[in-house]
Amino acid sequence: MFRSIAVVLFTALPLLQAACAIDISQYKNVQLEFNDNDGVPRTKLLGLNPEERGPGFIGDLVVGQRYSDETIFRRVIEFENPTSTVQGTTLSLSISNGVIHYISARNAQGSYGVICDNPNVLGASKSSINLRVPPNSTAMLSLIIAAHSQVQRKSKSYMVQD
Repeated sequence: MFRSIAVVLFTALPLLQAACAIDISQYKNVQLEFNDNDGVPRTKLLGLNPEERGPGFIGDLVVGQRYSDETIFRRVIEFENPTSTVQGTTLSLSISNGVIHYISARNAQGSYGVICDNPNVLGASKSSINLRVPPNSTAMLSLIIAAHSQVQRKSKSYMVQD
């Protein structure tokens, strides 16, 4: 019984989160803080692999690299543009602890938002991406953020001898 309730809640959560659309014409900067409530259990990570998905919309954004020891955050957000002009906003992303090394912002089927990154989008606990939504439309985005702990990753260095 508990298992079926948990499955229903996990499945319905993205739909409930997307039920409240953000009017993009009213906000030029939307703050999104990802925390433990947005965390994805390791058992659900396989379904988040972007390579398993069909061809994406050209306005989708995938930047960075995935790591085995990462923490995954996911949120589905809906942005509404009730105006007759293209509207844009900045999505300010932050996580409570860790360094963002991967961001995926993908449109749901029938959604046509255009997402762009910035030169310094990775490598800190705070980041931002830009979103543009066509006139009189709604963009539903699935955001996936992967982060690693603040500990420096080991890098290899090689000495070249003459």
